[in-house]
Amino acid sequence: MKSNYIKNTIVVNITFFTLLMFYSCDRFTDVGLPKSQITRDVVFNDDELAKSAMAAVYRSAYETGFISGGTSGAQILFGTYADELQSYASATSDATIFYQLSHLASATKINSLWTATYTQLYNINSIIEGVENSENLSLEVKNRLKGEALFMRSILHLYLVQTYGAIPYVNSTSYEVNQSIGKSNITTVYNLCKSDLQAAANLLPATLPAGNRIYPTKMAAYTLLARIAYYEKNWEDAVQYSTMVITNTLYKMETDLNKVFLKDSTGSIFQLLPFNSTSSTSTGNVFILNTAPPTNVALRQDFVNEFESGDGRKTSWIGQKTDSQGQIYYYPYKYKQFTTGPSSTEYSVVLRVEELYLIRAEAYIQKNQYDLAVADLNKVRNRAGLPSLAVTTDPMFLNNALLKERRCELFTEFGHRFFDLRHHNLLDVVMSSKKTNWKPYFRLLPLPEKELLLNPNLNPQNEGY
Repeated sequence: MKSNYIKNTIVVNITFFTLLMFYSCDRFTDVGLPKSQITRDVVFNDDELAKSAMAAVYRSAYETGFISGGTSGAQILFGTYADELQSYASATSDATIFYQLSHLASATKINSLWTATYTQLYNINSIIEGVENSENLSLEVKNRLKGEALFMRSILHLYLVQTYGAIPYVNSTSYEVNQSIGKSNITTVYNLCKSDLQAAANLLPATLPAGNRIYPTKMAAYTLLARIAYYEKNWEDAVQYSTMVITNTLYKMETDLNKVFLKDSTGSIFQLLPFNSTSSTSTGNVFILNTAPPTNVALRQDFVNEFESGDGRKTSWIGQKTDSQGQIYYYPYKYKQFTTGPSSTEYSVVLRVEELYLIRAEAYIQKNQYDLAVADLNKVRNRAGLPSLAVTTDPMFLNNALLKERRCELFTEFGHRFFDLRHHNLLDVVMSSKKTNWKPYFRLLPLPEKELLLNPNLNPQNEGY
């Protein structure tokens, strides 16, 4: 981390804008992007330039790090690490290293995931400081940008803490602070994330129309607060925040499974745009198989076999390709646009309303409100074409049903499966049956070796590594 902050303090005034130089103005942002290096003092005295700085954060998140739809994102890494995806890539590829559980603290991906995320956080903090110190930005823009930045700071720290355990919560651009910063425990990080999200919710607009949910809103902040409550097993908050989004009339599950990942889906809460108005998503490009056998990843056969007969998600969200030997390979087909076309039909969905029904269903199970839990599960099941579950007071049955719905609904979406298995204390049981070399300490990734050497305050290393 120290090396990143040395680098960033040197380029503090140009970091955002060197990123922006390579992108033309399109629907990613409704403002013109600056074509040259501009100092921070200038940027945060102009509404349009300040918006462009935040646009660069979204572009960076789309390209690399946890919520990237490409090969560097959580959906590939944790999909192969857990029991969703099988890697067919080279032995030295990130997908294969994670699939084979041969990841080490010295691995390039372990380090790059960490450094990419903390670089993004540095830029986010610079925006927050720039907005707060500006005397010339309009109040509307100051509130919007600070709210968006706080939201992004929270979601990135949330992925870091879920992945590495205790981590530094970075909320400053100060080199003196960041070069020797220590770790905060998981509870502290959750609390800081919640504080950021609550502040963001006070600044952000309540909603955005479908097709334009490319910026965080109050509903996006409430969704992350519900997710944190799920991780913390705070069932009252889980119900409260989930319900605040579910009852909003603008956020509704699509009845047609083929519309869930379209850019104008009513169930989308927060999306990231492709590179331009004609590009397909990185996720579509990574997952869709045009030839067989695969050269990167494909769905595990045992995962495909877990779907119930008649589950529309299997037919709508799983594609298949047959090689010359008659071998069938299955792939995630949630995103169906592979090549550039006249226009982008899909955006990268980071948050969607279906997750909230499943969070609330678990909360109701834990609160012994079984009829309400079954009602939420059935909304998700019925949309998939499955029959309703009967109301029961058997919590074990309901928990199993819930976990299965999460598996079939949220597969290959930014690591849900891995985090769910750990949340339900099933990670070792399930993964040891799928991978003979699974170890209990794999529940966390190792802290990057390079960062431990540069900043001893990040010690100790995670157990087992």
